[in-house]
Amino acid sequence: MNPKVKHILSLIAVITSITCLLGYCIFALIYFHKPDQKVQCKSVSVCVMDSTEHGFVNAAMIYDHLAKQKLSPIGGMIGIEESHRIEKSIAKLSPIKVVHCYMGYNGNFHINLYQRCPIYRVLPSEGVSYYIDNDRRTMPISHLFTAYTPIVTGKITPDEAKGELYDFMVYLLSDDDWNALFTEVHIDEKHNIRLTSRQGIKYIELGKLNNYANKMEKLRAWYQQYPHKNDASVYKKITITYDELIFCTKINNHE
Repeated sequence: MNPKVKHILSLIAVITSITCLLGYCIFALIYFHKPDQKVQCKSVSVCVMDSTEHGFVNAAMIYDHLAKQKLSPIGGMIGIEESHRIEKSIAKLSPIKVVHCYMGYNGNFHINLYQRCPIYRVLPSEGVSYYIDNDRRTMPISHLFTAYTPIVTGKITPDEAKGELYDFMVYLLSDDDWNALFTEVHIDEKHNIRLTSRQGIKYIELGKLNNYANKMEKLRAWYQQYPHKNDASVYKKITITYDELIFCTKINNHE
């Protein structure tokens, strides 16, 4: 075959292939791209993705919420718009951190959610108890589940609980020694901090929160150098209020 003719035939074949491919792409876009294709809902499945960590919400709560809001998808034609409406409604529930809803082609409506994560509980001297979560937000107490967290008591407002105190609590929780040792943080009317220990001398007087990291490192050094003095039968508290001082108060009140 003449090389020139062969080249022309090859060029025609390439052009034909490209034309067919473009034609198929246009066809697929027109006939298969359905951004809001609706499917009749036959069932609903709720998956609490972090159910092994927290129990603030369960499937029954979600079903009940959808029924009360008249948003139950069963029997209806569900697409993107309906899924987003249900998703937004569930997201307003206080224990919910993230929720994703979508309609499966088999008729099953999927609800996958994550719960908020409390890092400490506040028992104020005035008002109701609440949690502070890891997004620095207040979170109401649940009747379904009680989180195992440190407790903050005393004279404190929600704004104060989310402020400098939050940073201090994160500091304690991120340190293996302090996280294992302290169960309660108490704040008095002058905003002085007192820690309650699980073992040894019961109370640690921190004072104000300023320079708390240095004060706590001073306490750590004391525990390491004088473990035999960490005796709750002899001393009732350790004071680390001052930068250069640390002293223990005996039970008989003689320092």
